Amino acid sequence: MDDLLVMAGRLYDVWRHPERLFTYRLEAFKRRLISLLTINGPSGREQQVRGHLQTRLRPKTDKLYTNHYGNLLATIHCGDGPTVLLSAHMDTVCSFLSDRAIVCNGNTLRASSGLLGADDRAGIAVILELMDVIRHSRFRGTLKTAFTVQEEIGCLGSRHLDRDFLCDVDAAIVVDRRSTRDIVTSNGGTPFCPDEYGRLFEQAGALAGMPDWKTTTGGLSDAKVFASFGIPSVNLSVGYENEHTEDETLDCQAALETVLLLETVFNQNWLTPFLERRIAVQN
Repeated sequence: MDDLLVMAGRLYDVWRHPERLFTYRLEAFKRRLISLLTINGPSGREQQVRGHLQTRLRPKTDKLYTNHYGNLLATIHCGDGPTVLLSAHMDTVCSFLSDRAIVCNGNTLRASSGLLGADDRAGIAVILELMDVIRHSRFRGTLKTAFTVQEEIGCLGSRHLDRDFLCDVDAAIVVDRRSTRDIVTSNGGTPFCPDEYGRLFEQAGALAGMPDWKTTTGGLSDAKVFASFGIPSVNLSVGYENEHTEDETLDCQAALETVLLLETVFNQNWLTPFLERRIAVQN
């Protein structure tokens, strides 16, 4: 009963002050992040993370399975259109300390000791948030998700994705970049996608009131692996800093803004004309 009263109060508050919807959503998103940051899962030992995700994804997906290498793969059908892959990795570079706590200072999270693990639990949280709303969006197509293992030791999980899972994927979006508002489209001299694909995300950022989302170069990630399979790929910032160190932090608001960027991309259906032109050129 108390929960219903709180919900009713918040709905009334949002009705009177629509700008507060983001504040309430950020609170819920922060709880999701903290939950994921408490689950241990170093490279090669991702079982607990995978089990957590399986429980939450089973009611939301049309198909969900773990492949032979331990990657968790899901499919959601949202009508006729392109197939887009969202990906984040389940492993962290090392184990969490058993006595650590998650310290929250405003919208910034850190660990009391040892690794925080926002690389890449933040990416997982962003994808889960999008999966909650994708069926209610204007997106027409198929959304696939790949939660990969062993990314931190050479992107091994993505290299062992099933070819029949990837065969119809038209484009990929990896959510595993430090900092804020980077759209990684290349690794030095190796492009991950045509320039036009990266510009779609810049345009979506501008439409969502975040014009400083910009294309840039980056390092090794699963995006490079997907690009090597011939799939146009980008890697998006998700708000963590100082990954792989005890000084790692996560900006929860920045991570939620990545969700807003992706919601804009999918709601506008901007991927469809780009991919149709790409297919026409190839044929």
